[in-house]
Amino acid sequence: MARGYATFGRNGVGMSYEIEALGGMATAAMAAQAIDPERGASGEAQGECLNCGAALEGRFCHGCGQPGNVHRTLGHVVEEFLHGVLHFDTKAWRTLPLLVFKPGKLTRDYVHGKRARYIAPFALFLFTIFLMFFVFGFVGSPQFGEETFKEDTKAEEIAGAGKELAKANSELRRARAELAGARANPRREPGDIGSAGGDVAAAQVAIRLAREAVARAERQPDDAPLPAGVRVSDGTWQDNVRVAAESGRLDGNLGSSELEGRIRKALLNPDLTLYKIQQKAYKLSFVLVPMSLPFLWLLFPFRRGVTLYDHIVFALYSLSFMSLLFVTIALLFEFAGAAGATIGSLLLIAPPIHMYAQLKGAYSLGRFGALARTFWLVSFSFVVLLIYVILILILGLVD
Repeated sequence: MARGYATFGRNGVGMSYEIEALGGMATAAMAAQAIDPERGASGEAQGECLNCGAALEGRFCHGCGQPGNVHRTLGHVVEEFLHGVLHFDTKAWRTLPLLVFKPGKLTRDYVHGKRARYIAPFALFLFTIFLMFFVFGFVGSPQFGEETFKEDTKAEEIAGAGKELAKANSELRRARAELAGARANPRREPGDIGSAGGDVAAAQVAIRLAREAVARAERQPDDAPLPAGVRVSDGTWQDNVRVAAESGRLDGNLGSSELEGRIRKALLNPDLTLYKIQQKAYKLSFVLVPMSLPFLWLLFPFRRGVTLYDHIVFALYSLSFMSLLFVTIALLFEFAGAAGATIGSLLLIAPPIHMYAQLKGAYSLGRFGALARTFWLVSFSFVVLLIYVILILILGLVD
């Protein structure tokens, strides 16, 4: 099944997505700024605070915390926007290197009170999540191959089963040749004959299964003509879905005619449905945190001194790193060619390594304890991701 990548930027849906992604990123930046506000302002202020009227002593009001120097210029608006979006102050330069290379130290420092020097975990989570979907909106969305969702004809199923049968027969001939060679070799190693005999038996089983598949395909009724009013697909995966929905092949008995109607309506417009699924994905990304907490608790059910707050900070910083990792991979695939695709594929091994480093440092674990918990954390992450994907698919189809 061929797969590729294509941007949506050439149609209205794609442009709308890019604009909404930019708006969402700005919203996240403002939210992050509200949660983790700017700590300083240049210059000493004098007089009274414009917000509460208290006498100013220094750059900030000691009563309400507002900066003493306020500006009413267009340049200051641009400055605040750039700071909110980029957030590259000294705290960012302290936080991001630790997030990538020493996540355990970052998590432990923040949990145990060293917080002024770092970006707050929730602020960083908001920014990185929206940055990820902002980048995805511009570099493109996954595009399925033309054969996706296309139902095979009877002839195609018979041909496919026949190819599998021919492959199994070829494997049996090879295994029998190896068995004969092992029997004829006086210097054979112990177990050579048994190993070759096992290959022969496995090939014989594969042949039997392939023959049954051919027989099942041949017993199927001939391809029925399309119902009246249903057109032939133009070959794209979107039109394959539309034709299948029009012909009723994608209908399911869900026990609710209203729900079935919503799903059918969504399948008749797959481009819009995919766009809505993308929107649900980043708007509901925050649910990954509460979904992760029970599994993190299971890693330390009886450990003293570990609280739910520790797990929340751990989850937020971990998800922030994963978002930045996916941003990096997406950019490599989009702009660095074959070398970027290779590097991006290699970066997929980073999540378990990062989890191990973060667990070991954040919870002061030994190597064995960190490795064992990393195994379970990776397993739990797949479960959480699966539940999350099912959730957004359902909401994208029925909304």
